[in-house]
Amino acid sequence: MTRSALPRYGPCLIAIVLVVALGCARAASSTQGTTPDANESGRLDLGLRLSDGRWVELADLRGRPLLLFVFATFDAVSQAVLKSLRPFVSQHPEILVIGVAAQPRAGPLIEAWAYALDPPFPVGANPYGSVENGESSLGKIDKVPTFIVYNADGYEVARATGLLSEGDLVQLVRPVLDH
Repeated sequence: MTRSALPRYGPCLIAIVLVVALGCARAASSTQGTTPDANESGRLDLGLRLSDGRWVELADLRGRPLLLFVFATFDAVSQAVLKSLRPFVSQHPEILVIGVAAQPRAGPLIEAWAYALDPPFPVGANPYGSVENGESSLGKIDKVPTFIVYNADGYEVARATGLLSEGDLVQLVRPVLDH
């Protein structure tokens, strides 16, 4: 009589899922405010391949405030924050929102992520690995999700990490809404 291997591997699978979930949950602490070197940092200059295959240069989007949502496709908190981003995007059309994957070889993964979760904003990745390596104009991304606010001139004015509510997002972008 043949027994299924599933019961034997079940506890291992559960343990792996718990370890991954706990690792992602650790990034959920929220830190907010203006970045220490926001005034000293250079202007935003980053190219992204979007999930639909288009190429966009973020420097070309100057003239309008921008909220970058830096995420990882495998991160549960990055997925959960979409609940806050959906109403925020529709209620604040004056803020351009773009998702940026910060993980290696993100191209095919962001296509599947965007298809499955249908975010209300474009998502993309830098195919050269500069975001996940901390070599882009975004600087080092220590945790995901990270939200970075840029003014209409392309300068960073605020940054926050973790699971933010819609109200937290409004507070984060307030510096660019007031101008």
